[in-house]
Amino acid sequence: MRLFSKRSLLLAALALAAPAPVSGDAPDVRAALRALSVASEAERPEWRWRLARDYVAAGLYAEADGVLGVLGADSPGRAETPEFRLLRAEVLTAIGEPEKALAQLETPALAEAPAACLLRLAAAARLRRHAAVADAHRCAAPALAAMPAAARVPYLMAAVRTYAEAGDTDAAAALLRGMEGLSPLQQGEAEYWRGVTLRGSAPEAALAHFRRAAGGANPIAALRAEVAATRIEVAAGRLGAKAALGRLERLGNRWRGGAAERDLLMALGDLRDASGDVPGAFAAWSAVAEGFPVDAPALRQTLARRFAAAFAEDGAALPPAQAFALFRDFPDYAPQGPEADAMIRRLAERLAGAGMIAEAAQLLGHQVANRLEGTARASVAVRLAELLVASGKPRRALAVLADARAALPADLDLRRRQAEAAARIRTGGASEARTLLAGIEGRRADILRAEAAWTLQDWPAVIDGLEPLLPEREARTADEGMILRVAVAAARQGDKDRLRGLDARYGTAMRGQAGRAFEAIVNAARLDPLTRRRVLAAAAETASGYPVIDGSAA
Repeated sequence: MRLFSKRSLLLAALALAAPAPVSGDAPDVRAALRALSVASEAERPEWRWRLARDYVAAGLYAEADGVLGVLGADSPGRAETPEFRLLRAEVLTAIGEPEKALAQLETPALAEAPAACLLRLAAAARLRRHAAVADAHRCAAPALAAMPAAARVPYLMAAVRTYAEAGDTDAAAALLRGMEGLSPLQQGEAEYWRGVTLRGSAPEAALAHFRRAAGGANPIAALRAEVAATRIEVAAGRLGAKAALGRLERLGNRWRGGAAERDLLMALGDLRDASGDVPGAFAAWSAVAEGFPVDAPALRQTLARRFAAAFAEDGAALPPAQAFALFRDFPDYAPQGPEADAMIRRLAERLAGAGMIAEAAQLLGHQVANRLEGTARASVAVRLAELLVASGKPRRALAVLADARAALPADLDLRRRQAEAAARIRTGGASEARTLLAGIEGRRADILRAEAAWTLQDWPAVIDGLEPLLPEREARTADEGMILRVAVAAARQGDKDRLRGLDARYGTAMRGQAGRAFEAIVNAARLDPLTRRRVLAAAAETASGYPVIDGSAA
């Protein structure tokens, strides 16, 4: 009897897994079903036993498992016999339940039985248990010796796989040297494992085996071999990371699942990491952690360490955009508790410093909404409000501040009042802003008061607030808004002396749109009253387009 159907045997070979033992020719399943349907109660256990064996012979393992389950429940004594346990273990191995298969074989009568050892080898190989495979391989020797060479290959290949993946390359190489009767599919697999046994000590010899496997008939072995060969070429300096990535990314649709996809994803992650694309590397590595349970625990620990290192105190491990993408897409690897909160705040400041204001606000917004309470929440809310003002969302800033009221230290309360004032100025509440700013000193408060005055067209207050802050001579881009506001305020009051002074200091320094608006303001006094009003209104609109409130704490 063939243990697997043709399709099942192909899938087992491609997955580099061992089949269950081989037994005799299968009787007609339909005949057994008919006999069971008319059998007496006393005869049914025997007919169920025959039907289960017939299902196994036909490769119908799920059906065999169902029949054996009924038989074991109805005949507990029979379920303890070595014959029943062997057949049940064979079925459980075939349907992907190797742990349960090994449990069936845990009985003294089967401890050293060659047929049971053969099943242990198959089940333990699926679980990647090196020591168990080695022990089962030893006691299965009589059963293996009695088989034709071609029938031995699946079991030996399973042992090779387990040894090689455990790093026992000597044991794997010894089995490969003595292996005979390989089909084209198995030959491709054998070439791959030969390469694996040599890549640590003789990479060029391994490369030759990998190239033969890549051109062979086994699609999984071919894909794994191409990945392994690419790694060797990159390590030898014959292939750059960009070219290697292009090659491997083109392989992505050739096979899904199993060891081949795992190898490909790990290689893509390593190459992206080496190329500086850490979020891309995490995308590949995390796909392995999510899709391959055997690899997941150790890989998740590694990813958590890499994640923490990327957001260390010095903040220099990743460019801000990559750091944000990593946190946004892979938050499961972030530390928890206060450490995570501090990490998020550090990242938000890095993003704000790099001009990624909206992204910084997004991070702090999640903290304020979901993670913090009390004073800690109000403290972060102040910084969030500053960022929201800077990113053009003053109404949202006011809502955040209103929803996070708590007692704050004096310096932080001053920042809160200034953030609220800046938001109110931009939402039509300049008078309320003036009240909030009462008694606050410093450059930022002066700018905010002048901006409130600008909104209220209180021209003397605009001049008093901004003129002391203007540069001596050369005007920087950051100063242009203040210079234009002072010039408009002076022109509105007809203060020609102040305008001449401004022109002397900045007339040749202002360029572009700001320069043209400044020139129009200075020359407006020569125009008729109606035209002058129109020119100054246009100049005021231009000046308003230059923000002087930066949204950050001064």
